[in-house]
Amino acid sequence: MVWIILCIISFIGIFVVFKLIGTKNAPLINCIVVNYLTATLLGFTIFGDFPVNHIVSANWFPISLLLGFLFIATFFLVGISSRKTGIVITTVASKMSLVIPMLFSIVMYGDPVSATKIISIVLAVVSIFLCTYKPTASKTKTDIWKFILPTAIFIFMGANDSLVIYSRETFGIFDDAALFTATLFAISFVCGMIYATVKRGTLRNFLNAKTWLLGILLGSFNFGSIFFIIKAMNSKIISNSSLYGICNTSTILLSIIIGMAFFKEKMSKLNLIGGILALATIILMAL
Repeated sequence: MVWIILCIISFIGIFVVFKLIGTKNAPLINCIVVNYLTATLLGFTIFGDFPVNHIVSANWFPISLLLGFLFIATFFLVGISSRKTGIVITTVASKMSLVIPMLFSIVMYGDPVSATKIISIVLAVVSIFLCTYKPTASKTKTDIWKFILPTAIFIFMGANDSLVIYSRETFGIFDDAALFTATLFAISFVCGMIYATVKRGTLRNFLNAKTWLLGILLGSFNFGSIFFIIKAMNSKIISNSSLYGICNTSTILLSIIIGMAFFKEKMSKLNLIGGILALATIILMAL
C-alpha cells in the first residue's frame, strides 16, 4: 500500500511543479533537462552502481531507448499544456489515459474482469469528461489547442504506461527496478541535452537557482512515478489494471483540490460532480 501512496504523491507532484514552472516563468527546457539529470542520478544512487555493460546487454535495453524518447516528448506536452490549459485539465487529460494501460493489462495479460471493474472504467471516463468540461461562447484558436494538447497527452501517456507494464511483465524487472528507471531517464536526459544544444539560446541562464530548484523537484517526483509504480506492480497487492485506475483517479481528485486551493482555478458544478465520481471510482477499484 505504501508504494501506491508514493505513486500518487509522485504523479500529482509532477503537475504541481509544472504549474510552478509556469507561474515562476522558469525556462521549461532547462527545468526538464535538470529534471532528467536528477532522476538519472537518483536511480543510479539507489541501485548503488553504474554498470554500463549490464545496461547495454540487458534484455530491456532496446525498449528503454524508446521509452526514454517518449518520456521527454510527453513531458514537453505536459509542460506546455499545464501553462496553457491549467493544472486540472492537463492532469485529468493525462490520467484519462488510464483506460489504455487498463485495457492493455486485461487483453495482454489476462487481468481479471468483473462487473465492478467495468463500472469503474466507465465511471473513470465519465468523471474525466465532467472534470474537464468547460463551455465556451465561441471557438477560438486557444480552444482548439485546449483540445489538441490534452488529446496528444492522452495518447502519449497511455503508450508510456502500457510500455512500462510490458517491460515489467516481459523482462521481469524486480531487483533492477532502480537501474531500469535510471536508464530511461538517462536516455531522456541525452535527448534533452541534444535539443537544448541545437536550439540556439536554450541553455542561457542554465545555472539559474530557480531553474535548478524546480528541476530537482520535478526530477524527484518524475523518478518516483516510474520507480514506485514498478514496485507496486511487483508487490502484487492488486492487479495492474486496478493499480493504474486507483493511482490515476486519485491524482485527478487531488489535482482538483490543489488547483482550486493553491492556483485559484475555477471549477463548475459539473467539474465538482466529476471529482465526486472520481472518488467513487477510486473506491470501486480498491474493491
